[in-house]
Amino acid sequence: MATCGTCWRIFANVRAREQHMIALDHDVPEHECDSCLKYFASRNAVINHMNAKNHWYYECAICDETWPTEELKTEHEIDYHYFCSECDRQFHDHNAIKMHLNSRIHRGLNIECPFCNKYYATATGLTHHLESGSCPSLPFLNRDEVYKLVRAKDPNGLISKKLLGWNGSPQYEATSAAWNGYAYECYLCHRQFNKLSSLNQHLSSPTHQQNLYHCPKRSGCGREFSSLAALMNHLESESCGYTKFENVQRALPDILSSDRLIKLN
Repeated sequence: MATCGTCWRIFANVRAREQHMIALDHDVPEHECDSCLKYFASRNAVINHMNAKNHWYYECAICDETWPTEELKTEHEIDYHYFCSECDRQFHDHNAIKMHLNSRIHRGLNIECPFCNKYYATATGLTHHLESGSCPSLPFLNRDEVYKLVRAKDPNGLISKKLLGWNGSPQYEATSAAWNGYAYECYLCHRQFNKLSSLNQHLSSPTHQQNLYHCPKRSGCGREFSSLAALMNHLESESCGYTKFENVQRALPDILSSDRLIKLN
């Protein structure tokens, strides 16, 4: 049964009521339930009813919970089911869906390299671009040069480690002598590679380099990182709860190209 909220006529179904309301410009009862069409004398009464009966309009795609707004429903799906309704995709944990929601699929390419104007989806991507020497405008830039830049703007050591006597990272290069009869072996970690070039790429990465950065959440986290990109990835993941993904993206341009001291919150 469905009731017209203007003339209080009762109809056998919702469709008949809709035809009546369209023809006469009538409306639904002011305090009608989103699901069962029962109406009440006040807003508080209908809210109490919908809370008690789980009768809100927006229903979770995974369970039978209902919510008063689409935003609350989406938040529930993400926090409790790790479900992205836009992509119709479920993830195995909260961190995985957060990384998905912060990827280029949902955010696009909105972080611009201040030197070559190429765009990236994350602060991690832009930082890796610079530390790996991939920026065509600054081909000399690498992990060590980025650290010097950051260190100069971080006198209190918010994210950079104070390394006394640091003169740059050591350079490693393997030769054919690294062949052990089966593969090219890293003499530092004993990982094996099919090609000498792959081994040298491994040796030139931050894998075996000294940690230059630390999480700004010294109490409760304190993780250390060998590259700024690794630190940015840690912060963007929100895994330690120090700051939000958006704050990291806003802070990176200042870290790289302004005279301001580093601030992440």
